[in-house]
Amino acid sequence: MDPIGRRPVAVKLPPQPSRAEAPPAAPTANAAVAVGHALKSGFETPGVKAAQVTQAAPGTWRGPADSEVGKAINVMLDRLKQCDIKIKGDTPESLFRRAILDNKHVTNEQLLAMTQVKLEQLDSGPETRQTVLKKIPNARELPVHKFTVALMSAATGIDPKKLSEACPDLGMTGAPGTPLLYAAKTERMQRSTALHDFTDYLRGAGIKGLNKAVWGVEDRILSAAVSALGGGRY
Repeated sequence: MDPIGRRPVAVKLPPQPSRAEAPPAAPTANAAVAVGHALKSGFETPGVKAAQVTQAAPGTWRGPADSEVGKAINVMLDRLKQCDIKIKGDTPESLFRRAILDNKHVTNEQLLAMTQVKLEQLDSGPETRQTVLKKIPNARELPVHKFTVALMSAATGIDPKKLSEACPDLGMTGAPGTPLLYAAKTERMQRSTALHDFTDYLRGAGIKGLNKAVWGVEDRILSAAVSALGGGRY
């Protein structure tokens, strides 16, 4: 949820089949969604459970574990392990690995820029806080809010309590100042909102291209539409 008008692992290769064995058939790709050129999300791929993610160390394609980006990733993952809330089969860690770390559209520079974001760049402001808490008094207690705060806190290093206090709108669907502001009931929409809030709030904090890397479009409203439709470039 982005207030309208305000927010401006080494991967192990599978063993090669012997000459006598035929390799398994590749899974059929999902159809592209109807918004822009964003691809269908891997969330609902048949036969694949969202929580089944690679638990290997950060991919060598991002850099060695002792490199600047390798160290930053390991710190992020350590923080993510502190939150075990599950939404639609995903913890903050599994969603971050799949949608951000394993997404080759997300650059190392963007990952490093996340570590430099300060609370003031994300702070929703007193008017937004008042509006959100008037419509959703228990916003800070909702699992989707805590899940989203865990994502953002892990990437930026901002204290989760301070982040929750400053941004009760994290994880809420819609935008203050419009009729569309609510706590989503379905887990699919909750997970979608959590990830879109993560990318779009960081876009608003100055990390350009993050919405496009994940959703296929940079625009706040169009990327939110792709998210709501279940799309994504990962």
